[in-house]
Amino acid sequence: MKLKYPEDGSQLDCVVDIPEGTRTVVFGPNGAGKSTLLRLLAGTLGDSPLDAAYLPQSTYHFRGTAGWNLGLGLSAEQAARARQLADRLGVGHLLEARAVSGGERQRLALARTLARPEPWVLLDEPLAALDAQDRMKVARVIVDAIGDRSAVIVTHDQDAAAVLGNHMVVLIDGHVRQAGAVHDVFAQPADAEVAAAVGLGNVLDGTVRVTEGPLCSVQADGATIWGVGDHELGENVRVMFGAETVTLYAGTPPSVGSARNSFIGIVTEVRPIGRFYEVVLDAGIPIVAMLTPGSLEALGMEEGVPATAVVKATAVRVVPS
Repeated sequence: MKLKYPEDGSQLDCVVDIPEGTRTVVFGPNGAGKSTLLRLLAGTLGDSPLDAAYLPQSTYHFRGTAGWNLGLGLSAEQAARARQLADRLGVGHLLEARAVSGGERQRLALARTLARPEPWVLLDEPLAALDAQDRMKVARVIVDAIGDRSAVIVTHDQDAAAVLGNHMVVLIDGHVRQAGAVHDVFAQPADAEVAAAVGLGNVLDGTVRVTEGPLCSVQADGATIWGVGDHELGENVRVMFGAETVTLYAGTPPSVGSARNSFIGIVTEVRPIGRFYEVVLDAGIPIVAMLTPGSLEALGMEEGVPATAVVKATAVRVVPS
């Protein structure tokens, strides 16, 4: 697709491959062209719309009750589905209200959009207007309501991308810079600009085995990782922590202090990322750490050497997969 803006000559120039049946997250910094791409897909720009249910970034709410707004444009069957979704999103009790908050309006708009039957679902920053403590609950409802339909979801939030998507496109300055599975893009950014945009080095899928207050222990491909998250035993989750939160030691240190997560392995890759270096450790699971050039030299980090990676549990986020 190519769209030229006559006012400043900039353009969105990209070809986006969206596998059928996936929830594709379009991720990137402000001004990258994410919302423009979604508007092209929805047909509010251009003339080739998808058959899609579309939630714009700025939702509308007309005079009248919340219930009347919820049912706009829906059939009786779809309106019933929207009321069910409103209940799950925590706004079902507001249907007679005439004044709602910004977050409540966003939930009502989500319920209305997700109740539509179109085979495509297009969502622009669906969690942006919500309180942080509610986002994961709402994200679960969104994923469940999308089901096996194809979806394109715009966000600039790491947690939202990890929870809502199973496929990811990174858009920078109107161009697709990387595409692939969410955990692959986070763990292996294509270049320094993509690394700066996604800002995360480690994303792993696993299952909750132990809960302990605000922490939980996750089994991921043979390794155990402690992190912060409120989840049920046996729940499938996604574990995320930044490369900059990983402390590397040469060999096997005698002590790693109070950190719960310690991984012993072999360095398999050292790659420059801007002014820093990313070091990839094979510890049964891939662990990515970020080092300065001075630290890289002082630790003697190079391919084939043994090393230990340490991550505090409080630096690890555990979100629904």
